[in-house]
Amino acid sequence: MKRISLLDRIYLAHRWLQTLESSPRDYGTGDMLYSADIHTIVAVSQQHGCNLTELAETLGVSTPAAFKFVRKLTRLNYLLKAPSPRSGRELTLRLTPKGESAVIAHRDFEKRTFGPLRAVEEKLSAYDHAVVTRFLVDLQHVIDRM
Repeated sequence: MKRISLLDRIYLAHRWLQTLESSPRDYGTGDMLYSADIHTIVAVSQQHGCNLTELAETLGVSTPAAFKFVRKLTRLNYLLKAPSPRSGRELTLRLTPKGESAVIAHRDFEKRTFGPLRAVEEKLSAYDHAVVTRFLVDLQHVIDRM
């Protein structure tokens, strides 16, 4: 029986995750949201009152990209923009009740989707966890140099 390489298994997992990330879904609000949309909403929930620059930094995207997400999510009534208490010119972001509902539904989605994956990891012995971690870290170092 042919042994499947670890890189092939990583590639299969990557393809599954990529499909998961690229498929829009309804988080109980009636709107189909992409991964970037729901992650923006979740980031605002974790940084209540953040500004656009802080949000972009948290998401690891440019400020214009964050602006695009915020504009869409404000139009769909997930986010509100309000004047900052620190500066009258700066705007801060807050969730609407619809945004809060989406965050709760996203938490449930993550539990259902990633819970079984985390359970597999938790079954690893300390030694096996260290071996897999060392392999993935080494792999990441090679990728970073490419």
